[in-house]
Amino acid sequence: MNTRFLEAFVWVARLGSFRSAAERLHLTPATISGRIASLESDFNKPLFERDAREIRLTPAGRILLTYADRMLDVGREMRMALQADSPLTGVLRIGVIETIVHTWLIDFLNRLQAGHQDLEIELTAESTQLLHERLKRGQLDVTLQTDPVLGDGISNLSLGQMPMCVIGRMGDGWRTNAVHSFTQLSEQPFLTMTRGSQPHLGLLDACRKEGASPKTVHCIGSLAAILRLVRAGIGIAVIPAAAIREELQTGSLVAIPTTSPLPPLRLTVSYRQDPRTDANAIVATLASEEAERYAATVGPQMALPAS
Repeated sequence: MNTRFLEAFVWVARLGSFRSAAERLHLTPATISGRIASLESDFNKPLFERDAREIRLTPAGRILLTYADRMLDVGREMRMALQADSPLTGVLRIGVIETIVHTWLIDFLNRLQAGHQDLEIELTAESTQLLHERLKRGQLDVTLQTDPVLGDGISNLSLGQMPMCVIGRMGDGWRTNAVHSFTQLSEQPFLTMTRGSQPHLGLLDACRKEGASPKTVHCIGSLAAILRLVRAGIGIAVIPAAAIREELQTGSLVAIPTTSPLPPLRLTVSYRQDPRTDANAIVATLASEEAERYAATVGPQMALPAS
């Protein structure tokens, strides 16, 4: 059985349209119709019910969809296993959030380019929200960010987690051997990532649990800007500890113990499924391996691997 015919069937079933499936697979509607007709001939059963407004799966089509998805998954895994050691070529557009830039991105890029010297990488650093939008619009191939991207033709893999902490500057009298409530901390301005991000929502949730009302919460998209403001004494910040590992080790910034733990930053690699190549999936797998390697290197106080 030709897996390309199964792929055409799956996309018609997902998108509910022969024309949409043709656009997704870069084929003509006539080619898609021909592949569906061949499958119906092979099984001697209609797979779709067609009327003027929509197409629907028949009972036989629903059964086939379950098996077709599994067969295509196995086929992708097989190709990835065979191609993993083959050099990738072409242009790969990667989007990444700043937290990963400040932790394991450079090691990831070095390993990626060492194994795939002919692969040209175009890098973009943005907020998770902007990366989601650009991936959905087809402007990026792979994104390393905080939340799974939901959409047809997009897959997600966990990159593990990074513990969050409240940080202040050295010399402001923060006692690292004493636990501070969020009611006490709320007397200071807070700095955190963009509004609606995991760090922002985690801070609000921790304050809500303790009945604290933050005096001021600054939402800033740049991690470098947040650190600059903390060093200038503008406020205290809620950020991943791993992103400031060197500053914590040298003592230029201090982690402030809190009565309520902050939820960890959950990281995800999302990529566009491409029927022409498995390059995006291979790079996503390499990213998950790099995240796991980083977690093993820095320890659980800084990063946790995907479970």
